[in-house]
Amino acid sequence: WWRQASTSDHRPFRLNSDPDCLSMADLSTTCGNLGNLREYDTIGVEPKFTFTYDAGTVMRGELQTGFRIHWESQDRTQKLGDLPNSRDGVISERNIRKTLAYSGFVQNRFVFGTFAVTPGVRFERIELFRENRLVTPFATGESVVTEVIPGIGFAFSGLPRTTIFAGIHRGFSPPRVEDVISNNGGIVELDPERSWNYEAGVRSAPFRGSRFEATFFRLDYENQIVPASIAGGVGATLTNGGKTLQQGFEFSGQFDSAPVFASSHNFYFRTAATWLPVAEFRSTRFSSTTSSSILNTYCPAERRISATQCSITGNRLPYVPETLITTTLGYSHTKGLNLFVENVYVGEQFGDDLNAVNPTPNGQRGLLTSQTYWNATANYKVERLKSTFFVTAKNLGDRTYIIDRARGILPSSPRLLQAGVNINF
Repeated sequence: WWRQASTSDHRPFRLNSDPDCLSMADLSTTCGNLGNLREYDTIGVEPKFTFTYDAGTVMRGELQTGFRIHWESQDRTQKLGDLPNSRDGVISERNIRKTLAYSGFVQNRFVFGTFAVTPGVRFERIELFRENRLVTPFATGESVVTEVIPGIGFAFSGLPRTTIFAGIHRGFSPPRVEDVISNNGGIVELDPERSWNYEAGVRSAPFRGSRFEATFFRLDYENQIVPASIAGGVGATLTNGGKTLQQGFEFSGQFDSAPVFASSHNFYFRTAATWLPVAEFRSTRFSSTTSSSILNTYCPAERRISATQCSITGNRLPYVPETLITTTLGYSHTKGLNLFVENVYVGEQFGDDLNAVNPTPNGQRGLLTSQTYWNATANYKVERLKSTFFVTAKNLGDRTYIIDRARGILPSSPRLLQAGVNINF
């Protein structure tokens, strides 16, 4: 795709030679176009095997195993056009990025009456490759990430219409090609995200038409990846965030009137809430800024490391709101009609690791205030046509909020209306 160019797009190719692209003149239509020309190829195979067995009244179980081979390639070309309607120009990027991933897993669910335990393990190997073809010879880099990921889950269903569950699982997320291999072929010191994840909860259907679930969770990261911009860095570059802890509760519940009254008319209520009181940096970590006013405001003297550095151990993680609530009220009929209105609440969150409240002139620091959205949907399913007609409205009030500060202020989506039909044949 092509879009209007800007000064940052042209560095160092034409910025100093094209007066139409200097300063804010890049907003004029004479600055030229930028072509981000991409080609993606993906192929893979993923067989799975399931075997159930029964050892009489003592035990029964289910064994699952499988593997996956996944290959993908990105051919990334960027061109800088001289005219507003350019479809060609000077090549400013020519990158080949490839990933080859292997994974395999095995897990077994052992059932002893009303108690079940499911241990499992997964193996991952990801081979990463990047080649910059703008230089001679080509600058290439390769990296390999491997990981063994164990986990175990427990469930007890000995209570009426109720299950108590718990689990301990290893968390793992590998870096992307562009994050771990630089454009000159060098290897960036960016470790995979690793964590230990714990949960314990209860799910129940205490009476007809109802269902509830409550869960305590603890995500204990050994290394959480964060954008460098929220850590005093530049742009969207990623960096190791070190140890972090996220801990809280999740609750979901729903009620449907139709099963209670044996009616074709169903009025329903659904809600899902997350409360995250703990979300903080745990390891020794520092934030850098050249702004003395920001340090004086948000870095107490006992945390001051130098004139430009502050210890942020114990600070809240950026972009992690304490409260998330989604509530839905709706009506459905067996003839195919489904109407509902949805309220989405997102609590306030910090935009940087210093937990700055007041916005800075560049917009990259400061509080993101709480947000409330209303959405609505109407669906009508026509069985004889094998079709569903729908109308959806998001952000009904057309409210505007700041949703990101990584590169400066990014506003929320405006009111969005969609109408269409899904046809099955």
